[in-house]
Amino acid sequence: MTVPDDASPPARDLTVPVGPALDVAGCEREFRRNGLPLLVEGHSLDRDVFGRSAPFLLVVLLAELTGAVRSGWPAWANVLALLGGAGIVAAAYAGLNVLRGRRWSTLPQSVGLPELAFFVLVPALLPLVFGGQWADALLTVVGNLVLLGAVRVVVGYGILSSLWWGLARVVDELGASLLRLVRLLPLLLVFSLVLFYNAEVWQVFDRTHGVADVVLGAFFALLVVVFVALRVPGEAREALAATATALPEHERATRFTRPQRANLAAMIATSQLLQVLVVSLGMGLFFMALGTLTVTPEVMALWDVDGGTWERTISLAGGGVVGGADLVVTQTLLRVSVAIATFTGLYYAISVQVDAVYREEFVDGIQAQLADVVRTRSRYLDLLAQPG
Repeated sequence: MTVPDDASPPARDLTVPVGPALDVAGCEREFRRNGLPLLVEGHSLDRDVFGRSAPFLLVVLLAELTGAVRSGWPAWANVLALLGGAGIVAAAYAGLNVLRGRRWSTLPQSVGLPELAFFVLVPALLPLVFGGQWADALLTVVGNLVLLGAVRVVVGYGILSSLWWGLARVVDELGASLLRLVRLLPLLLVFSLVLFYNAEVWQVFDRTHGVADVVLGAFFALLVVVFVALRVPGEAREALAATATALPEHERATRFTRPQRANLAAMIATSQLLQVLVVSLGMGLFFMALGTLTVTPEVMALWDVDGGTWERTISLAGGGVVGGADLVVTQTLLRVSVAIATFTGLYYAISVQVDAVYREEFVDGIQAQLADVVRTRSRYLDLLAQPG
């Protein structure tokens, strides 16, 4: 018997049933564990998004009671202000219940528009009542609105569940990322090493302010997200179509609505961004170690680089000297390493988007996961259709 030259492990048979029989609640837990909460029938914002986030929102609300505190007041006055702020919040909530025809002490059964408006507006009253701080009040309103938007995206699209699923497979993802990195290694190393051993790059990051570093990092992170987001809708449609072809008996379960397809795309994007993060962190640590060993204080002096506002000396073998020179970690080394890691992450994100081998491997993995979800959803829909 002959073996093909390019023999590879056979693809997983998507038609093989997996997993035990689940009830409705078990199926819904599986959807959430896979980062697809929108597959739950009757999914709603007040119950499944903001309702599930209510403990977190309550903690934030309690933390915002500090809006009544003023740095120039004595301790006893701030204590009274905190108590007064808590009283204002409690009275406002009791009034909200009365206006809605409920008993004043009724706890929220769901978190709808009235509760969200309460969360956004009532904490902003505290800076106004205790000190007339209009700017702080406006900042509180804007901050709460941004926080609710983040909760809507993170919880509504199961981002945390997707990250948990990805972290549970971090060893596999790391191995796959390193294998893909090896294929890209020649060009990637040339690209990175040329930048790393460039005196002008060190001089730039030696003289930039912290705010510029944050803005630059956020800009490149945004570019990575954009490059990934451009491809994931097509990948979601491709995975659904392939799963429907492989599982014709579950074709009904592959009919995703537009929000459900967006949820699937968000799950795929989260998995890809996790891989980019793994590669970027690995490259950042590599260049930190490389710079510590090779970019000595003497080299930085030749490059006219001060090293930033802090530095740490590493002592090895108790002598503090390696080859006649101390190993020094500086702020500039950290900045350059983070910058190179960010550039590398962007390069990796772009490269894998056009790498045919990577696309095939990644889509196969998504299809295997999606096949399990589709079988679970098929049973879920059957259970919901049963009378009683």
